[in-house]
Amino acid sequence: MKTPLRIGLLATAAFAATALYAANTARPATMLVLDASGSMWGQIDGKAKIAIARDAVGAMLDDWQGGDLGLMAYGHNRKGDCADIEVLQAIGPDTAAGIRKRVDALNPKGMTPISESVRQAAAQLHFTERKATVILVSDGEETCSANPCALGKELEAAGVDFTAHVVGFDIQKGSKAHQQLQCLAANTGGRYVDAKDAGELNRALQSVAKAPASPPAKPKAIENLKPAKGCMLYAGDNFKGESLLIGDKGYEDEMPPGWDNRVRSLKCSARSGLYFYNDRAREGDYLMIEDGGERNHLGAVASSYIYFGTFAEDEDVPDAQK
Repeated sequence: MKTPLRIGLLATAAFAATALYAANTARPATMLVLDASGSMWGQIDGKAKIAIARDAVGAMLDDWQGGDLGLMAYGHNRKGDCADIEVLQAIGPDTAAGIRKRVDALNPKGMTPISESVRQAAAQLHFTERKATVILVSDGEETCSANPCALGKELEAAGVDFTAHVVGFDIQKGSKAHQQLQCLAANTGGRYVDAKDAGELNRALQSVAKAPASPPAKPKAIENLKPAKGCMLYAGDNFKGESLLIGDKGYEDEMPPGWDNRVRSLKCSARSGLYFYNDRAREGDYLMIEDGGERNHLGAVASSYIYFGTFAEDEDVPDAQK
């Protein structure tokens, strides 16, 4: 049983740690969020993914230059519990030893609450008050009835300078997990990196964790770059029949008038893509068409999804023309 004195000392220590962190808000701060769901016991080249992740995190910590760092994990305490999310190392300086110890002790068991974990990580970072970065490593899709893609947009809008870098570990390209994780990163201005094995996971974590020595240089204008034109919808399969061009602004809330249940195929121009959702809250099933992508034989079910607009990369313009 904890005595009142012990409880008081613990509370004082927790308050001191929080005050110390708040006093250093000028320092970069990052929360590493690790997937410790049951699927992390899967193997790659005869080695459990959780063991590969431990090694990769250790290598990242060896060269960490990104300021204050903390650790959060999900799915490591209980099976079937979407609330199984825990801060294992509070954000602060000189946390490498503590993070190594806690990562080595992880025992994957449960669900994959990606969205809630990233939301809680952002809160820990005081993302509405200061620059904040989350590094997420996940080997699967959201399993707790939430939408990482929509969350990314929400956090980007609410934060001062919020970024989520995402490493998709052993993720199949084009899968729902791939789409969710890629969209979460893109909607916060972060990077998405695929990692298929131990070597790629090491390189991926090193890549997203490296602190830039100086502000990145402005990209050079690309000559003769064609602007994003949007996506063409077709009423027939094989890109035939009546068509309708959805430009880079798109329709924000619904399918264009008269096109419900009619879209059977579509093509997007270079540097353009789109999303279909089956509910206005953007929390259910969705279909993502990547930049320059196309889909055929959609069928009535997919074409009845509520349409939430195209997205497009900005065209690079020489400074003299700005």
